[in-house]
Amino acid sequence: MPTTTKPSTEEAPSPPEAEAVVDAAPVAPDADAAPVGDTASPADAEPRADAEPEQAPATGGDQSGPSASALLTMAAAITGGFLALLDTTIVNVSIEDTTARFGGINQVQWVVTAYLIALAAVMPATGWLATRFGVKRVFAAATAVFALGSAGCAFSQTLTELVAARGLSGAAAGVLTPVSTILLTRGVPREHLGRVQALNGSVMLISPLLGPTIGGLLVEAGGWSAVYLINIPLCAALFAVTLRWVKKDAPAERIAKPLDVVGLLSSATCTVCTVLAIHEFADQGVRASVALLAPLGLAVLSGAVFVVRELRARFPLLDLRLFRNRVYATAVVNVFCLGFVLYSPMMLIPLYFQSARGETAVTTGLLMSTGGLGVVTAAWLSRVLLKKLGGGATVVIGITLTMLATVPLTTLSGDTSYLLLCASLVVRGLGTGLTIVPTMTRAFQSIRQESIPDASSQLNLTQRIGGALAIAVVTVVLEQAAQERHGLVPGAFAHSFGWLLGVYALTLLPALALLAADRREARQSGPAAV
Repeated sequence: MPTTTKPSTEEAPSPPEAEAVVDAAPVAPDADAAPVGDTASPADAEPRADAEPEQAPATGGDQSGPSASALLTMAAAITGGFLALLDTTIVNVSIEDTTARFGGINQVQWVVTAYLIALAAVMPATGWLATRFGVKRVFAAATAVFALGSAGCAFSQTLTELVAARGLSGAAAGVLTPVSTILLTRGVPREHLGRVQALNGSVMLISPLLGPTIGGLLVEAGGWSAVYLINIPLCAALFAVTLRWVKKDAPAERIAKPLDVVGLLSSATCTVCTVLAIHEFADQGVRASVALLAPLGLAVLSGAVFVVRELRARFPLLDLRLFRNRVYATAVVNVFCLGFVLYSPMMLIPLYFQSARGETAVTTGLLMSTGGLGVVTAAWLSRVLLKKLGGGATVVIGITLTMLATVPLTTLSGDTSYLLLCASLVVRGLGTGLTIVPTMTRAFQSIRQESIPDASSQLNLTQRIGGALAIAVVTVVLEQAAQERHGLVPGAFAHSFGWLLGVYALTLLPALALLAADRREARQSGPAAV
């Protein structure tokens, strides 16, 4: 067992802490059992942030069960994350009506792009905002700004106004998504993180599936502006519940450290340029152009500046030293790769139903929502498998199921059975649920409670960038297949899914690495962890 050095008072956690996280609190594959490190590790002679009795877990730390306040806090956190994620897909259904209102599909695409760019630019600052102003205040403020942005979108008279309002909504969502995770996991003991993440992961997976259905119904009932108007009453209710029921942050949870301006600017530049490069790749493919190479080069340069700055800064914007923890670093790589697993079919499957089979947006959404059955099942099954097999093994099983569910999609035709397609979507929902949930759970289990704000921003941003890259790659593959087959015919989609099946196989590599990290950690924990 390595010796834990004295923590630095300037940074949280300090470099030695980050290296000793696993040794200070090792986690056995049994995710619902008390960590062995809590009783066996000398480092735990010091008080642990995630074991303090005064921070009652949202899942109910006492024998009487969770209080009404705890339940409402959980509901508020889940609703906040749900709204931010839902807005990424619900708006896509309204693009056609928006184009009819404002004209020019190329210009209207900025409604989606502006949201994603603003989200990626602001998200790295969430950890600092949460520790500086408190989780409750930041969550409430992000909810209010999200409602304001949605109102601006609904009442826009020009495309410029709509894009600007979408940027405001995206900035709010960039804070709302990770701060929802922080609020949900705040004070939750490590042995309960699997339950919390199963619930959070289910919402994360179901919201993109419900988006097309809800969006189609809203557009049909009230036009393009209805997809934005629906957010206003929901945000108002969420804001009221937050102010009334979410507990204030303890003084120890708020740290008045200065904002790392250099880190914020360099991270924003890197993420924005990365998103722009991804979108240009989706439009132009692999053809080199200034529009692609310029943002890509700037992203690499600003990314290097960000990494150097964060490793040297006294008060870094994001604690990159968390990556010294092997389990956490491996989980982050998995989160990025799983962006392909989660987001790549979100464009292909609806397009197949609408373009190749002639279904309406509402019918397409209803067909897509069948995958929610698998997601709900995964919420329960992931806890069982985490307890018996560990995170890495569960992710391997999830990817394997996802690959099996993708096989029928590689033979799509104009008369493929809808029963077969829905069964495939259910199995696929089960598989993706068994990848995202255990990966996020293991990431949070591997770090200290006070590092969750940093980790939440890093994990959410990594997943979004991975998802954006997945959609861009799928777009290029589908366009090339459509050109070869003279249109968006079933064969073009079958070819694209065949290509994706190979990509899914590659995601097994980081999953196996997480499995190896789990096994290594269990061995270091000693016989008691078995």
